[in-house]
Amino acid sequence: MISFSFILPKKSLTLVNSNMSLNAALNLLEGGNFLSLPVVKNNEFLGVISKEKILQRMMETPEAEIFVEEIVRRDIPSLGMDSDPEEAAQLLANTNTPFVAINDVNEGFTGIITHKTIFKHYSALFGINKGHKLIITSYDIKGRLAQLTDIISKEGGNIISLIIDNPNVSTNVVKIILRLECEDIDLLRKSIEAAGFSIRK
Repeated sequence: MISFSFILPKKSLTLVNSNMSLNAALNLLEGGNFLSLPVVKNNEFLGVISKEKILQRMMETPEAEIFVEEIVRRDIPSLGMDSDPEEAAQLLANTNTPFVAINDVNEGFTGIITHKTIFKHYSALFGINKGHKLIITSYDIKGRLAQLTDIISKEGGNIISLIIDNPNVSTNVVKIILRLECEDIDLLRKSIEAAGFSIRK
């Protein structure tokens, strides 16, 4: 389930109504120095409108009165609150979209998830700038990770985050990136290396 900590809520967003004229929408974009904004109709998310698209359409048909709904980009992905954050991250990574819209079954359009909110959340999960960072290489052998965490526990260490990076090389070696709290990091490093692990300097 998607946590509200991921979401930029609707109330904090500048929204464009679908029945706005292109001139009004352009003024809204330029007033807030935005390149694009979400478009809504009542409480329904329709898509996104960009400054580039508006200017292009105005040059093509300068005399016509055109409304946002006619040129809104509608291929913006959306998810429900019951989706996983990983789904939003994958959509942002694999599609050319500035955000993912989040909808609630009862309340309609709830907000958006952006590249920045995903990055900030996962940075917090990884414990960036917290504790000590160790980059350890080891053969990918069953029970090896359990051995490593046991050493850390015995030396009084507390793991903040642990990531295994498998570079897909033929040597069957993995990189373990740890962030941990420990009173004597040098003693812990020696204990880890004594068990046959290699710690990157």
